[in-house]
Amino acid sequence: MDTQWNLCFNLAYPARCKMLLSQQFHISKVESDGSVRLIEQADDLERARERVKKLSAFSPGEYLITNQQTGEKTSIKSHVKQIVFQIGYDERDLSARTELFRRCGHHVISVVDNAAAKHALTSIDNVDVFVVGPNAPEETRKEMVDWLKANFPKVKVVALIPSVSCKLPSADYNIVLNDWDEWLSLLSAATS
Repeated sequence: MDTQWNLCFNLAYPARCKMLLSQQFHISKVESDGSVRLIEQADDLERARERVKKLSAFSPGEYLITNQQTGEKTSIKSHVKQIVFQIGYDERDLSARTELFRRCGHHVISVVDNAAAKHALTSIDNVDVFVVGPNAPEETRKEMVDWLKANFPKVKVVALIPSVSCKLPSADYNIVLNDWDEWLSLLSAATS
């Protein structure tokens, strides 16, 4: 709070001052060493909870929502690591997404094509969400999504698409590549 007041008295940041004072709820993440790191702020508790849900989809752990007026703290712990099974059609893109998911705290199983996916899934008991990559003909990707929905009807399927016009209708979610806000919210929904 002292930092906020110091900023408010610094005339160089009047807009920042107004924003800080108007945001009643602070969202922080509890780090592995027990320290607390302020991530962002929200106007009301419901928006803060929604934001924590989105953040925890990519970075599981404990989050604190602190009411700046009352001092009341709400602790929200996200689920254990989600298992993301991704089917890709380009090894470089597949590796990049694998690394991204792992950095966000997920357990990732990645395979290079439909045949490898079907073979691998004969010996895997639990998957939280499937991600189907964008770098294959639409028919190949559609076949994979349809097979996943038929064999794993309770597991959400996220199809990565190059543009809005390339949706796969049987996927639970279609995410345009490079739309990171959509990524966060839909991955959160798919794994909850």
